[in-house]
Amino acid sequence: MSLTGIPLLALLILITVGAMAAVVVLWPRFGASGTRYLAGRIGLLAVAQLALLATVAAGTNSYFGFYGSWSDLLNVGGAGASTAIAPGAPITVNSTAGLAMPNGNQPAKAGQIQDTTIHGLRTGLAEHALIYLPPQYFQPKYKNTQFPAVIVSTGYPGDVTALVSRLRYPVRLATAIDMGQDQPMVLVMMSPEVVGSRDTECTDVPGGPQSETFWAQDVPTAVERTYRVTTAASGWGLIGDSTGGYCALKLAMMNSDRFAAAASLSGYFDIGEDPTTGDIYGNQAFRNQNNLLWRIGNLPPPPISVLLTTSRIGENNYHSSLKFAADARSPLSVSMLVRSQGGHNFNTWNSEIPVALQWLSSRLHTPPPLLTPTI
Repeated sequence: MSLTGIPLLALLILITVGAMAAVVVLWPRFGASGTRYLAGRIGLLAVAQLALLATVAAGTNSYFGFYGSWSDLLNVGGAGASTAIAPGAPITVNSTAGLAMPNGNQPAKAGQIQDTTIHGLRTGLAEHALIYLPPQYFQPKYKNTQFPAVIVSTGYPGDVTALVSRLRYPVRLATAIDMGQDQPMVLVMMSPEVVGSRDTECTDVPGGPQSETFWAQDVPTAVERTYRVTTAASGWGLIGDSTGGYCALKLAMMNSDRFAAAASLSGYFDIGEDPTTGDIYGNQAFRNQNNLLWRIGNLPPPPISVLLTTSRIGENNYHSSLKFAADARSPLSVSMLVRSQGGHNFNTWNSEIPVALQWLSSRLHTPPPLLTPTI
């Protein structure tokens, strides 16, 4: 039974209702004094409370997409485990799917989503990714075109399928391309959870997983070797929400030779270490390197374009976003999307993604199509 499906939630609701009914029906039987009856009352309440907590947890997970499967939740065989890498095959395509829109099953009209595993040739890390190829990718007119590419990241923990089902990146892009608002782009949709259930914050952990290298080097190289995408930094961008927003901004700032633009939706600028991260810095100097406010104030600005989204009410990153923008200087360019109010949730990001995609589309540039020589 799927962790995020309606059947599981419905089953838990039935169990919860049954547990509550059992408390009402059986409580009088345990009304007498004595250890035995006290234990019975405690047991009834414990079962009912556990059932209620499980139902709330399942509903919350289904809405926010923290974990997409039982293996993700239990960290059994999940994404991020090191795998054997076949030489010359940095990406394994597991399956393909259409889009939930008119003509969605026709790649040349709506594009195609490929369920893949990206193998890091440098780091040995591997990650589940959903790669969206725009309709033009399948059209003869564009057979020699190298498309721009955008790495799309969830928050932490995050289910990569939510980028398709909840935030609807492929459908939004396909619709905008059809309307002439966005250029065709390849979307590489992933979760920052590349090492089991550990939150590495897209960091090259000293003596640990080299997550930054995986994101900034392994992923673009794998995509470039497998698909018709540009190898120029001017055609590569990043976008993400929450932790994904922090990662997008950090990766672009630290790897401007690889990325030209980054859109950070509700992203933060520094993190505290907690049980999900462990000690990922080791010392204050390295911690500063990963503090984006410190970087913007103390290091030469990288030649990239940045979009920050926030809300005056409902977002914790409002003041830090303003400070980052105020401290930015050329050649770094900062754009901002500031809402009057909006929480740290899918509703907010759904309203921001169309604008962010259009912003990215206008800032990513690729070489002209390769010409087929004639004899």
